[in-house]
Amino acid sequence: MLSVQAVVTENISDFPARILAPLNLEARTADEFIADTIALDEGKAVAAIRTLRVRLKRPEVSAEDCLRSLEAHGLFVTASILSGHADSI
Repeated sequence: MLSVQAVVTENISDFPARILAPLNLEARTADEFIADTIALDEGKAVAAIRTLRVRLKRPEVSAEDCLRSLEAHGLFVTASILSGHADSI
């Protein structure tokens, strides 16, 4: 059986903790969720992100452009974490 622990949304205010807590759920932004996922196994996450980035061919995307794109989409924490691995992504 699959168990859900979080609602991933940018509309955090639409999911108050007082409603979610009794359901053992929490609301997380995409940035928080991705950053937490990376933290589970940073090496595997960086490798996966590199695989995704190098598959982009039209146009090709540099690691620096990838980080800028994350920031442009509001994923500031994720970009910050990954910036320490720029040579690997």
